[in-house]
Amino acid sequence: MKYLITESQYNLLLEQISGLDGLIDKISQTYKEIGESDKKQEYIDMIEKFISDSGVKNILVEEIKMGLGLSLSDRVIINTKAFSLTLPMLMYVIFHEIAHQYQFKKYGAEKMYDCYTGEINTAEGAELMKYIEEVADDFALRKIRQLVKMGFPINPSELSGIKPMYKSVPLYHFVSLVENIRGMIKNKNITTPEKISEFFYNWVKVNL
Repeated sequence: MKYLITESQYNLLLEQISGLDGLIDKISQTYKEIGESDKKQEYIDMIEKFISDSGVKNILVEEIKMGLGLSLSDRVIINTKAFSLTLPMLMYVIFHEIAHQYQFKKYGAEKMYDCYTGEINTAEGAELMKYIEEVADDFALRKIRQLVKMGFPINPSELSGIKPMYKSVPLYHFVSLVENIRGMIKNKNITTPEKISEFFYNWVKVNL
């Protein structure tokens, strides 16, 4: 692969992403087109490069109560249930959540969490949330197409079955979600991005 930084710097960056090895191991073990391929390392390098470029520091594979993934200002979580999907759909889920990491890097956590903090009105918060999710959908689809062009083991015909998740979701759904989350955050007197991230993680995690 060609790097904009030296390979040693790139490898050091990967080492700083907590949980990345676990994610890659899970992909390799679940999808034989990766794990049993003589191009396994090449495919792994492709995935790792896209993930590292986002600036994410922590990516975990855990069972969560809702959704197939969650992206917070300090971590990404991929639901273990996502590994029952086809490889293209798993990549879609991963890249959708990674897209939010690019957004956190570009706009900052405070801006990304504006829709929950009450600094803007509920309608504006819902529109912001829908926009953020639709952009992440578009990013995920572009990244999968890019992988296919690079020789990743996904049949191009499978791409037609991947549809954006949020484009068809009506705005009123986001209005209701924003209202509910704002109420919970207000009741807990949560105001900082760090506390918001912790609230979301505790909300979705499975308590054993």
